[in-house]
Amino acid sequence: MKDIKILAVDDIEANRVSLQYLIQEYLENVELVLASSGEEALKITYKEEIDIIILDVQMPGLDGFDTAKYLKSNPRTQNIPIIFLTAAFKKEEFQQKGFQIGAIDYLTKPIENHQFINKLNLYIEVIIKNKQLEAVNDNLYKALQKEIELKEQVQKQQLELIEQSKMAALGEMIGNIAHQWRQPLSLITTCASGVKLNLQLGIDDKNEILSSMHKIMNTSQDLSETIDNFRDLSCKEKLSKFNLTEIINKSIKAKEHLISENNINIITNLDDTIELTNLPNSLVQALVNLIHNSKDALEKSDLEKYIFIDSYTNKDNLIEIIVTDNAGGIKTEHINKVFEPYFTTKHQAHGIGLGLNITYKVINDSMYGKIKINNTKFTYQDNEYEGAQVKITLPFKI
Repeated sequence: MKDIKILAVDDIEANRVSLQYLIQEYLENVELVLASSGEEALKITYKEEIDIIILDVQMPGLDGFDTAKYLKSNPRTQNIPIIFLTAAFKKEEFQQKGFQIGAIDYLTKPIENHQFINKLNLYIEVIIKNKQLEAVNDNLYKALQKEIELKEQVQKQQLELIEQSKMAALGEMIGNIAHQWRQPLSLITTCASGVKLNLQLGIDDKNEILSSMHKIMNTSQDLSETIDNFRDLSCKEKLSKFNLTEIINKSIKAKEHLISENNINIITNLDDTIELTNLPNSLVQALVNLIHNSKDALEKSDLEKYIFIDSYTNKDNLIEIIVTDNAGGIKTEHINKVFEPYFTTKHQAHGIGLGLNITYKVINDSMYGKIKINNTKFTYQDNEYEGAQVKITLPFKI
């Protein structure tokens, strides 16, 4: 296959033959197409890919200038280089007009062979380089498009995996609920039946009735909060960009009434500049569970009650969220079990052991992060404390 295709347009056959001889004799890898008029030249450019046009100015019918104007007005042909040819005595008259139309060169007849061939060689070299550059750009564009498509496909698959993992976790946890709710529901039924029986027997023990009502209300509240957790988990959530500090503050506010009722101090040390692309509502759910868990542990403490929340970027350019309380820590035999489903150290009426399990699944399976828990000792305001510390590690983007 030839590298370059040249169209030579001249109404005089002898001139066409001369151009044909020069090009075929001195230039390699060049295909020559001949036309005897401007009209024929235009038809050829519609059918074939032409790289250079050598165009005679003075022709009957559509002359060289008019032909060039048509070529430059057509997006398909407007970038084809045009070299005008004219008789020497017309050079000054036509040269300026030719360049204004868009010619790259202007040669006079009779043609000086070496000058003509040297100039063609120069233009051919430039055209070949441009073609090579266009090919490289085209390959880069295709590679970029492929990379964009692949990235979009990966993101789609990630979202599908997130949704699948959430739904799988939901199915598993619903099974756990069916198994674990029997105990608290049994407690509610027992208390209600006792109150009913006392009323039927005419036994008016207000203290016992109030105690039973208190147990029913507390147990119902615990079950209600669990329903909220599962409802949030089952909602389809889209990836979005958000400010971490805003999400942490939102999580604190969600438990503000419990924090206040239990005289708990929330101490935050947050990097307000951290923004990430992940699942904000899922993170709120996880943090709310951790705050609630610390609140439950602090209820037994006689000390000043604290929950510390810190956020920062670590040396591996990952986001870390640290939630620490001063509730005394977790027993050694329990610390490796806290994320297991339905494991709890609370009374059966006040917890079914799914809060931390939900948190673990949200962070690890849905948000592509990690969560760890350990006991820690620390000093705050010259006082030494001991408590549980939960570390969440998240990527900036998934």
